Amino acid sequence: MFAIASPSDTAGRVPGLLRSHGRLLLEVRALAGRTVRGRIEESGPCRVRFPRSGSATGGLEAVLLNTGGGIAGGDSLFTQVEAGPGTRLTVTTQAAEKIYRSDGAASRIEVRLVASAGAALDWMPQASILFDAARVERSIEAAFDPSARLLLIEPVVLGRTARGERMMSGRLFDRWRVRRGGRLVYADGLQLDGGVAALLDRPALAAGAAAFATVLLAAPDAESRLDAVRQALGEPPGVEAGASAWDGLLSVRLLARDGAALDAALRRIIAPLGVAEPPRIWHS
Repeated sequence: MFAIASPSDTAGRVPGLLRSHGRLLLEVRALAGRTVRGRIEESGPCRVRFPRSGSATGGLEAVLLNTGGGIAGGDSLFTQVEAGPGTRLTVTTQAAEKIYRSDGAASRIEVRLVASAGAALDWMPQASILFDAARVERSIEAAFDPSARLLLIEPVVLGRTARGERMMSGRLFDRWRVRRGGRLVYADGLQLDGGVAALLDRPALAAGAAAFATVLLAAPDAESRLDAVRQALGEPPGVEAGASAWDGLLSVRLLARDGAALDAALRRIIAPLGVAEPPRIWHS
């Protein structure tokens, strides 16, 4: 009699049928000078809610929720947001997204964003927190009209730094593709695999930073905002940051010792990026 696998080989593994798969589609449109909800599709743990906000500007704030309480190995989330002509939409999340330890399978996160003519779409989720041994692959695909404004802010924290924890090993694969009028204008990729902490401890890479963020503004006035963004950044404690602008794009990179320092630095540049105030949920 032979055993294919011992109990210790399979302990803690979650069957594929029990993985969580979520999908969200949100479309907004302009109506009488305001941005209103259009088509909404929700499945799995993905939900969207709309707090009372934007009354002064006519914009709309959407808050994404993951009712599963986080993402585990093998889970997948797909989010598509379409801002119709002339709309103003800010998208954020209810809380930081927790990506838990994996038993081997990678989690997958797909985001697709569309900003039509004259639209303003601000994608501003709270941080993704990767636990030790988390494995996640994420892709962000964005398309915008040359007359639109598109802002992407994506903070990542490697471990629960507020508790003194750190992501020692695991995998993070991040892929961005941004197109203006159908033409690719921005491409970015990041891969961390294996001994993540040892890799980021290297002085030439991150010098021990445990949090980072990428910010991209694509707008007709993006380049004119560079000086204001650099001035607002200053030299915040515990953060290394740099900003550059070209061809209607403004990019900011930030490395921080922990999530709190990263959050403080991001809040400093919100206004110079053209956001009147952070989403209301950020204050809770």
